[in-house]
Amino acid sequence: MAVLDVDPLDPRRWHDDAVGNGDGGPDGGPDGGPGPGVGAGAAARPGGRGVSLAVAFTAAFALGGWKIGLQRLHDNSFFVHLTTGRWILDHGIPRHDMYSFSAPGTRFIAQSWLAELVYGALERSVGVIGIRLLMGVCSAMVMTALFRLALRCCNDRLRAAGLTLLAFAVVAAMWSERPLAFGLVGLAALVWMVEVPSSLMARSTVFALPVVMWLWANTHGSFALGYLYLGLHLGGRALDGARPTAGTRERALLRSGLVSFAVLFVNPYGISLITFPVGLLRRGGVLRDVVEWMSPDFHAQAGMAFAAFLTVAIVVLVGSSHRPSRRDLIVTLPFVLMSFWALRNLAIATIVMLPVVARAAARDRVAHEPDEVDEAPVANRFAGVVLVGLVGLAAIFTLQAVSQPSYDLRGYSVGAMRALVKQGSTSKDIFTTDANAGWLLAAHYPQFHVFMDDRYDMYPVSVINDYSKISAGDPSWAALLTKYHVKTVVWPRTRSLSQLLAQSPQWVRTYRDKSWVVYVRACPGCLA
Repeated sequence: MAVLDVDPLDPRRWHDDAVGNGDGGPDGGPDGGPGPGVGAGAAARPGGRGVSLAVAFTAAFALGGWKIGLQRLHDNSFFVHLTTGRWILDHGIPRHDMYSFSAPGTRFIAQSWLAELVYGALERSVGVIGIRLLMGVCSAMVMTALFRLALRCCNDRLRAAGLTLLAFAVVAAMWSERPLAFGLVGLAALVWMVEVPSSLMARSTVFALPVVMWLWANTHGSFALGYLYLGLHLGGRALDGARPTAGTRERALLRSGLVSFAVLFVNPYGISLITFPVGLLRRGGVLRDVVEWMSPDFHAQAGMAFAAFLTVAIVVLVGSSHRPSRRDLIVTLPFVLMSFWALRNLAIATIVMLPVVARAAARDRVAHEPDEVDEAPVANRFAGVVLVGLVGLAAIFTLQAVSQPSYDLRGYSVGAMRALVKQGSTSKDIFTTDANAGWLLAAHYPQFHVFMDDRYDMYPVSVINDYSKISAGDPSWAALLTKYHVKTVVWPRTRSLSQLLAQSPQWVRTYRDKSWVVYVRACPGCLA
């Protein structure tokens, strides 16, 4: 793909020092002049009355994000984080495992401790509905930022809306209440600071960037990708002729990035929290069996949504007269590759790619085109009516969320655990799936402990391997259950281990429903 062959610092270039911010003003171009399409992305025109169509579009995407974020709580990883949040409120920052009977006391870094603290505090102060409302705010912030960013970059409401709608489909498919939600907010803020130098946060990067990165690092390990993005941006700009040591904007980003990294060390775990992502990646051998670390399935919703976005992105980039700069290629290609490597990176890659694609989709403008002047009063009135309707829908969605149960527990062993409690089970150690263990801890800890949950970063590799063998019905399954003194198994009814337990005289089934079975040892005292 060709790269725009002009002086990178030429103020006439569409990708200037403002990286296509479309705002003009002091940071609009490398020489202080306006960028392309000045004012086209503004929410309302000077002298205009009423609500602009841009505001109505923005509100529509914010409402979509609000609706997605309000979904009922169901993610198994979230349940572990919620349980840890409760622990932090009662006992302080955890240092060792307290949930399992397979690896008790193992060193444990609650990398998302701040998010967990927020979960626990909201649950105790206003109930779990507070967590859903917070997720609604986070999702609305991300979608608002994406549309406004696309609008500033391509200077056309419909094109910006179309691209953002594709991005929305990817983010919505990947959205859950787990701490990655805070990571997406952090990434959106970082991309905004880089792509829109005229914004308030960008003009105060020496303060804003450290705050954003500290919050991000203490809520989710994806903060490392934020520094990768920033480094790729600075490297790409250097190839475009704007070296970090020379350009005012690049120098400010470099300085702020270094300050923010130094601030990260102020946390409960010190350097261990900073190196957490590296330690996790070293466990590639065990992560390959975790769904979110697998390559995306392009027959599933998230994979299809990303494939559609990527296809449109390629068509736009190839067919546009606004060819991507070296910086754009250097920034986007690694994130595209990471999206093919792990499902969890789809939303992250989409957020990084959106402004690049939006710039390529920008239509050329000349001064005083019809879209540059005030919108017609009829359009303003129509936008106002739409905005009122959107606010009404937001109120309806909120009331629905408040009035309905906040948990969606379909797929979890609710009935099986209720039966165990009713039977007065003397065994407090439960062997169950790592996903079901998350809910079990949230609902029954400390009464029950689990063999393993989804903290693949903490459990010894030997324990993870043993869990995999038992789960798969390996010939050693019975010996391994004996090794760990397992007396109670709560397992999906249709999986192979359930069939093996049914055929073994050492195990007795005490409960069965359409999804789950409970088996206990016929001679539990034999393990004493």
